[in-house]
Amino acid sequence: MKTYSIGAVARLTGLTVHNLRVWEKRHQAVATVRSDSGRRLYSEDALQRLLLLKKCVDQGMAIGQLAPLTDDELEETLATFTQVEPRGQARPALRAAVVGSELAQQVEQVLAGSVRLERLDRFAHVQALQAAELIGPPDLLVVDQPSLSAAEAKPLGNLFKRVNARANLLVYRYARQQDVAYLRSLGVQTVKAPFDRNDLAQWLQRMVNVPVPRQPALFVSQQAPDRRYSDRALQAAAEMSSSIDCECPHHLAEIIKELLAFETYSSQCQSKDRAGEDLHRHIYLRTAQARAIMEELLQSVLEQEGIDLSVSAL
Repeated sequence: MKTYSIGAVARLTGLTVHNLRVWEKRHQAVATVRSDSGRRLYSEDALQRLLLLKKCVDQGMAIGQLAPLTDDELEETLATFTQVEPRGQARPALRAAVVGSELAQQVEQVLAGSVRLERLDRFAHVQALQAAELIGPPDLLVVDQPSLSAAEAKPLGNLFKRVNARANLLVYRYARQQDVAYLRSLGVQTVKAPFDRNDLAQWLQRMVNVPVPRQPALFVSQQAPDRRYSDRALQAAAEMSSSIDCECPHHLAEIIKELLAFETYSSQCQSKDRAGEDLHRHIYLRTAQARAIMEELLQSVLEQEGIDLSVSAL
């Protein structure tokens, strides 16, 4: 019986050795035997099953869902993806831009099964994208930046904003957490390498299938909402818990006071780098929005309880 080593199977299927080991050990997706020296050996049937599994994964399905299926069930599953779409129900066209040659190939393979790639712009590095003149914003921008330094975070954030893709993904290996948090505050999804190929498929499928505003929520409003209650009104609400059964006014007023204090703190917080300034601006605006929500809840409770406060808008 013909058998294959794990290296040969990796070359024949396009899977990495790491993928093969994970699929066998964690998901029991395929059975192997061991040589006298303890090396993994794959039969012809195992090889064919792996080829079938890979085709299904390339369509965007997770290996965890596929592993329990028989070969016949995998064939049926794959057939549902490869059927010709009925007239008028063609797969949506998608424009993508990818920075990083190796990642571009993976992205193209993953997306090819679920969308019609109208255009895929490839850039070897970030500088090439910065110098390029794109024809309209892409639907998806994927950037492979193995090492992200503090000095590169702000320019990269500006690049994401300038390109203005519907969905953004950053793949990195080494970076400061504050720089990663800054990019996330701009609406950029971040993934730390290394990762499994089927994980990449799930991330991309989710990003291209879920509608995302072109502008991240951070840039929808740059102004904090006005206060609804004065300090005196909040103090009055906080002190009335002993006179009524419902203590919600007391608790809500205390929460609003805490949010106001942190809102002031975050608005004054200064950071050593520009990326940190953007992040604290984001925290300030989000805190103010949270405070406005709690003020609305307090107003609803006061109206329900028939409580009249002297409210002054500042």
